[in-house]
Amino acid sequence: MWEISVGGQALACIYSLVLGGALCLFYDVIRATRRAGANSAFAVFAGDILFWLISAICVFFFMVALTNGEIRGYIVFSAAAGFIIFRLTLGRLTFYILDILFCFSAKVIARVCEIIADVCAFLKNIAARFLARILKAVSAVAVRLKKLLKSIYKLLYTTKYKRETEQKENEQER
Repeated sequence: MWEISVGGQALACIYSLVLGGALCLFYDVIRATRRAGANSAFAVFAGDILFWLISAICVFFFMVALTNGEIRGYIVFSAAAGFIIFRLTLGRLTFYILDILFCFSAKVIARVCEIIADVCAFLKNIAARFLARILKAVSAVAVRLKKLLKSIYKLLYTTKYKRETEQKENEQER
């Protein structure tokens, strides 16, 4: 068993308090995103799962680094105490600041999306008018080509060949 000195245990306890505070700050970020608009049932579920995974990984690596992977109660207790202390003291201030920032960012992003939608609608109208003109021009060219093909068809056979073709048709009909 890996032994930790009393000074090392005290230092690990202080570090775990800081880790709990950092985890609370991360949770405040998740809470602020919920308040800013990502508050559907799926978003809340995904945020909770994300927090659970991140905090479990952080605490695991913290214990691997300080206690050689052994679960020590004072470290888990200190991390939970750091979370609660941060939440009741600085957590309110950080959540307030993050809430203001995220709500402002959500409004800015919504406005930018509206502007982009307006620009896309404008470009769509321009493209539709342009394509309508192109379609009209192509149909006019097609009509002209059709008339030209009809007159070319009449010029295709000279009178000599036309008579020969008519004679062959008459013979076939008999």
